[in-house]
Amino acid sequence: MPNRSDCQNRCASCRFCLLTVAFLVFGGCGSLGPGFVDLLEPAGAGDPFTTIENAPGHIIVAFVNKAEVDERLLSYLESAEGGGLVLSDLEKRALRPRIRFRVLITFAGGEQQTVEFIDGSGRFVQPGFNAESEPDLNQNKLDNAVVTCEVARVEILEPVEVFVPVVWTVFDFVEPTGLMPGFFRPALQFTPRFEPLQADEVDVDLNILLRQNVGIRDRPAPVDGPLCGSLISVVVDGVLSVPFFDQMGGVPGYEQADLASAAVLGGRYEFRVSVQ
Repeated sequence: MPNRSDCQNRCASCRFCLLTVAFLVFGGCGSLGPGFVDLLEPAGAGDPFTTIENAPGHIIVAFVNKAEVDERLLSYLESAEGGGLVLSDLEKRALRPRIRFRVLITFAGGEQQTVEFIDGSGRFVQPGFNAESEPDLNQNKLDNAVVTCEVARVEILEPVEVFVPVVWTVFDFVEPTGLMPGFFRPALQFTPRFEPLQADEVDVDLNILLRQNVGIRDRPAPVDGPLCGSLISVVVDGVLSVPFFDQMGGVPGYEQADLASAAVLGGRYEFRVSVQ
């Protein structure tokens, strides 16, 4: 384990220090204590964090994943048709959609630093899927970052992505003929993967034309000029879900012409960015 002076020298020589929660708790530069905010315990309603004393000289950016998983999606994955995923009651209660996004930090001098945040349940995926094809499923979560002060702007870059843990199919409709009735057939099939969240399509008066994953007013807002010692929290609420095509026996998917179902693939979310 690095000693105190080694950590101080390394952290002083860089403008940007990434610390996982485990690193903060068990050692490394996080053991400096007075130089950092003591993260992160859920507090009472309306206050997502309890902090000890604010850290002079540093700003913390934290990602709080409060999204949940739709019950129908969970039931499907547990069924024989969905692969027979086995999760304990404790694992079910702890389920969080796997979400990733990048944060762009612009310093007062114009320098910029980008860091990718990721959090959520990596094991929540259809059995048989080759997890090696999505390395981010096996990556430890990164849900907080510590930067030096003199920050001009903290901005969540789009797209934000959520992992869709099932195979889903796009069907098209074959028109009936004199010899054969109309029927649906598979046109496209997608394996589990990260999907970008899309904001609602609206008109000039912000009336919704097409409801998608994120409301216009629920998108992540940038933070300008945070003070030293600030804690910037990005809280994501919502529900991971997929459309089910009941005309084919209730499988994940949608009919190709059904734009509304296609638009909500991945679920519905809202972002709250606050500074403390």
